[in-house]
Amino acid sequence: MHKLIVFLSTAAWIAAAHAQVAASQPDGAAPAQDEPGAVTFEIGAGLEHDSNVAVLELDASADAGDAAALLELGVAYDRPGTAKLDFGAGYNFSETAHDDFSAFDVRIHRASARMSYDFGRLDAGAMLQHAVAELDGNEFLTLTQVSPYLSRLVGKRLFLRFALADTDKDFAGNPARDASTSSLWSDAYVFLNGLRTYLVFGHRYDDENAVSPEFDYIGQRLSFQVSQRFAMRAREITLRAYLRTEGRDYRAVSPSIGALRRDHRRELEALAEIPVGRRVVARVGVKRADNESNLAAVDFAETVLSVGFNATL
Repeated sequence: MHKLIVFLSTAAWIAAAHAQVAASQPDGAAPAQDEPGAVTFEIGAGLEHDSNVAVLELDASADAGDAAALLELGVAYDRPGTAKLDFGAGYNFSETAHDDFSAFDVRIHRASARMSYDFGRLDAGAMLQHAVAELDGNEFLTLTQVSPYLSRLVGKRLFLRFALADTDKDFAGNPARDASTSSLWSDAYVFLNGLRTYLVFGHRYDDENAVSPEFDYIGQRLSFQVSQRFAMRAREITLRAYLRTEGRDYRAVSPSIGALRRDHRRELEALAEIPVGRRVVARVGVKRADNESNLAAVDFAETVLSVGFNATL
């Protein structure tokens, strides 16, 4: 479920960041695509196999692999044009249905809104999102996040973005894990050849305070991404590689181990996006994650293979 929390708390923020980068792309960027409409619809479906299905936010693991079907539906409004004041809103539904371990099935409803103002080479804005997640058909987590941010294009090759985030998490049926989190985000995009080739360096600092002190922690997350776009037989294929590392130092003794808990997670991911139509993209990915912890339930490794299609209307 660690993946679920990451998705809930970052998906809308990352989408806005990429849109802003694309709008301010420097010389040498990829050719512009068709101008999107004010309202867009997205539908996606796929399959994945996870070698160790887990709900990390509940410190639970199946200790076995399973296949799952993926479904995603979304609608978004983005203010058209290039006015200094920009805003948008969206709704997204996603579901992961496992073949054998239905207890790990996840369903997410997420609504988001954003607003920003262009002061020239500096943009200021804010993101609001609210999400409700279900686990095995039952309400599991409600999350609300407010995130103001600043971004700046430095020259033609460097794009910087800084954000604060306040997040409230409510776990249905498990109030001891209810928490508020204060986060500091920073990202640096380095353009080697516009949006055709670029690097992203990221850092996140988390300070989470839960109802039960044993779940309080300080977290640090570092990430690196390289993206390469190239033409092959009249199709523009995008390859991305990600390296992420995250550590959590818990501030109170965990009763189950009689010690301060320490978690460390490392991820390596590769993703290929291949257009198969004017508005349809095939995605093939592989991810390897290694979790190290003195809590045995979350001390394991996993490999996730996925394939899917996304269509934008």
